[in-house]
Amino acid sequence: MIKRLFGKISSNGGLVGFSRSEGGLALAHVLPQTGSKPRLTVCDFLTSESIDGRLLLSDGCRKRGLESCPAVCVMEINCYQLLQVAPPDVPANELREAIRWQIGDLIDYPPEEAVVDLFHIPRGNQRQRARTAYVAAAHRDRVEERVGWMREARLKIRAIDIPELVLSNLLNHIPDTGRSVGFLYFEADSGLIIISSGRELCLARNLPFGTSSLMVEASRLEPTVNAIALEIQRSFDFYERTFAQMPVGSLVVAPQEFDTDALLTGLHTSLGIDVSMLDLQQIVEYPDSLPSHAGRCLLAIGAALRTEEVGT
Repeated sequence: MIKRLFGKISSNGGLVGFSRSEGGLALAHVLPQTGSKPRLTVCDFLTSESIDGRLLLSDGCRKRGLESCPAVCVMEINCYQLLQVAPPDVPANELREAIRWQIGDLIDYPPEEAVVDLFHIPRGNQRQRARTAYVAAAHRDRVEERVGWMREARLKIRAIDIPELVLSNLLNHIPDTGRSVGFLYFEADSGLIIISSGRELCLARNLPFGTSSLMVEASRLEPTVNAIALEIQRSFDFYERTFAQMPVGSLVVAPQEFDTDALLTGLHTSLGIDVSMLDLQQIVEYPDSLPSHAGRCLLAIGAALRTEEVGT
């Protein structure tokens, strides 16, 4: 992706993050503060039946005085592929081009039309000797479309990121217990489980469950929660085998707009570990109580929290 992993993102004026999803566009702005938690100054979900992200972004930034701010766009889950590969042994300046052709059989468009970026999976704990990496690949047209959105909104283009990494940004702002932690995130029709250790993303996996599966009567919820727990446990087992790690110590669940007590209790019972809802107020300061739609802005907030310098 464009400048996703390269260069240090920092600005005294903070950073804008935005993500498109069903029903509209999430917009966030985070202002770093010395000696204190970052301040979340904007946390809005801009609704639109037509889901015209370009106009929503331009109008939203103009009305909130965010024009000229540096910005990070989060790609939708269905707009890219995240592939695990063994990078070829080539010079660093040739790695992206080599990866592009290496994944040619795994994408459904010509390799020369792919925009690719990669981040290495932490090597120290992997059982296998060969180093592995995640490769994010998106069609050039998709990336150029998002670049056009940012230019039209008069934002300074800093990065185009992916949900797996912006969720990892959020995990990096919660206390480090010294144990691996899982993060469960839901969109309307799909979910995502990531596992982080030592503030590094180690595993990411899509789940075939979304909020539409969870917003049902309590009597119908238990089978879905059990199925989600089974998929999570499989991910945990794979992680522990692959990385020779102690079992994952806790699971953090993204905040939702519906009652999650049954979900949290069911996951705790099935997994036998601490399961808690992410508390955004432990991560950022907000002038008032966080709005009910803050969970829908989670990717945008995670993108706006991206301040670290990362490289391949």
